[in-house]
Order: sequence, then structure tokens, then C-alpha cells
Amino acid sequence: MRGWVSYALRGDFGRAGRIAFPREFRENRAVMAGERPLCISTLDLAFFRQGGNVTKALALARVAARAGYAPFFLTPSVDLHHTVRRTLSGGTRPATRESVFAGYRCVQMAARFPEFEFRAHFFDPVRVRKALGERAVCVMVSGNNHAARPFLDLGRAFSMWPGSTFWEDCRHRVLAAPWGPRKVLDLITRPWSERLERRLFASARKVAVDTRYTRDCVLRLDASWAPKTTVVPVPVDTDHYRPGEGNPEPQILFIGRLSDPRKNLGLLLDAFALAASRAPGLRLALIGSGDESVAARLAGHPCAERIAWLSDVTEEQKIRHLRASLALIIPSHQEGFGITGAEALACGTPVISTPCGGPSDYVFSGQTGILLKSFEATEMSEAIVNLTKDAEARRRMAREARAFAEARLSENAVAPELCNLIEAAAA
Repeated sequence: MRGWVSYALRGDFGRAGRIAFPREFRENRAVMAGERPLCISTLDLAFFRQGGNVTKALALARVAARAGYAPFFLTPSVDLHHTVRRTLSGGTRPATRESVFAGYRCVQMAARFPEFEFRAHFFDPVRVRKALGERAVCVMVSGNNHAARPFLDLGRAFSMWPGSTFWEDCRHRVLAAPWGPRKVLDLITRPWSERLERRLFASARKVAVDTRYTRDCVLRLDASWAPKTTVVPVPVDTDHYRPGEGNPEPQILFIGRLSDPRKNLGLLLDAFALAASRAPGLRLALIGSGDESVAARLAGHPCAERIAWLSDVTEEQKIRHLRASLALIIPSHQEGFGITGAEALACGTPVISTPCGGPSDYVFSGQTGILLKSFEATEMSEAIVNLTKDAEARRRMAREARAFAEARLSENAVAPELCNLIEAAAA
């Protein structure tokens, strides 16, 4: 339960639900009254304020608004009191909460035990129907594809843009978790969750996935979904994420949740220990949240004095670190896409990645970075050392990384496919 409690206690949505709509937003809603609503169901706004799936949801909202729709978000509430009351009330319906996220209306609904992997958006269908109205177009954008369940329960047409298949997304978190009620329930309900996943993919009008890796995972479930399944990479704001001036510092960078077993932080720390012994002055910067176990591991690292952990940074600070680093490292066991890798390319920073799935769509060895062949610390450390010593190769990779991001990963590049995703649900 500790993960759920920590999310609830540090999440902002409990307070956000009590924020009054700004006057200009209320006026915009009046202007949009004649437009067709677009409901974007997503889990990630409830737990995170940034990351790949939040980036996707906002990109879809912007594209939809330009196409004449009035987008709004549907997401679970993670307010602790709200959720417990919903669970213990025996079916009474708590009031739906509304807030504003990035200028868009956000409808929050209580879900029973949203901390479990099988959370699956247990929303009250009466409330969902009221929020959707009769005309809303329905699109799911989330890491967990169960976010489409409210649409399925109501028999509404919908499209999907998931980050991963269900078990690929949560396997490492579930298996690495200590034994307790959460782990037992996650394992027991896995077959049910996977059956629901198949129903969702089968019912979707169109399915967009971030990478060829995820498309292969989806089609392994059922190859007959191939005609409606397309690859749409997570877009990056290439005007905001762009190269800086000057040469990078002798620093490598990791961005992600340090305590997430899927991110495989241990591999990076082992590789850095090897690389640091061969590259004097090389530093490692870690950006992301972590717990006491992460702090203890960093304190005991043989090169602890050359590691900087920044648990909370602004987007501008993140961009400065991307621009100032020799390379971004992705040590993950599994990634459906890896948004930080795409952001690094846009900043002209090469990416060194394990063969973890999604990054193979944009990390090309010798061009935009180095795609490793294994999950071995020795191979990763060799790649890091080679990049620090060969300045000309790094400059060439930086140019190609930026060019690739502009051509393939910008919002303009993916906008036509996002319009197709919307129109499939609207047809």
C-alpha cells in the first residue's frame, strides 16, 4: 500500500480538484460550445505531471484543437480520502471533480484502489456517460491500455494510443515488488487484465503505438489487428528542445524514476564505475525521483563524489542538462518508447541505450548514438568511454540526432497520423 499512499500524499490532484476555473478558461469553454468534444482518457495525469504519455496526451489535445475539436481529459482521482471513501461507501457516487491541466479541462473520477496494476479505471459508468455526453469522440492515451475501459463499458467507439502492452508495462514493477497484498492481487488478476486488454484492442477502431517494438508486442496478441495498428512516435517540441551553444561538459545523464526496477539503474551505476576509472573527470548526473534505497546505493558507490542526483528539476533545467551532457543513457530492461531519448536527440545529444525495445526506432549506432547489443556493464562502459574520447564522432552524431528529431519526431511530423486516430474514433 505504501506506493499508493505516497502517490496520494504527494499528488496534486486532490487539491487541484478544488481549483476554480480561470475566467478566460470559462470564456473559452463558452466559445467551444459549438465544437465537438474530444475525451482523452489517460492514467498518467493522475500520477505524473510529465513523461512520455503526458507529452502524448498534450500533443493530441493540441492537434485536436487545431482540427476543430474541444479536447478534455478523463483521469482517475488519487486523492486518498476520496478513494477510500469511494471504496468503503458501498457504491455511493462521489462528486466528479474538475480542474485545469495545461489549459485543458480535466475531469477526475474516483477509482477503486488505483494503486494496483489491475486498476483498469473502475469508474462509475453513469458518471462517465454524463462527462462524455452524446457527441464526444473518445481516444485513449496512456501507458496502461486499460485507460480505454470506460469507453468499452459504455459501448462507445474509440481509438487507442498506448505506451506498451499490459504485461510489458508492469512486469518488472510487479515481479520486483516485495510480497504483500498488492503483489498477490497483481499476479492473481493478471489473466483477467490480459483478457480485458485483448477486448480493448479488438474493439478499438484504430490503434497507434509508439514504436515497431510495441507494434510487434500487440500483434503477438492477435495478428489480425495489423491493418488498424500503426506506428506514431511520441512527438517532441523541437522548438523548445534544441541544441545549445558551446561544447558539452564531461558528463553523462540519466533521466527517469530511479526506484523503478524497469529503469535498471544498477546497470548504469556499474557501467559508470568502470568508465570513470578510464575517463578522469567524467561525471554522472541523475534526474528523477527515488527512495531511501536509491540514496543508500548512491552513497555506497565507489565514485559517489562524481555522481549528482537531482530529484526535482524544472523543464528548463532538464533541457540545460541535456544540452550540457556528452550523452543520455537509457539502461532500461524495457521501454515502449523512452521520451527522454527523443528529447535528447532534439537537443543534439547522442543516446546510448540497451536493446530494451522502443529506443531501437531512433538510436542508430554511429548516427544518433549507440544501441548496445546486451545488458552488460562492460559493453555500456566501453560505449561511454569511446564517446568521451572521440569528439569528432560525437559532433557528427549530434548533427544527425537533431536532423532526425526534426524530420521524424516533431509534432508537425506526426500530426497527420494523430488526425487519422481522431477521425477513426469519430467516424
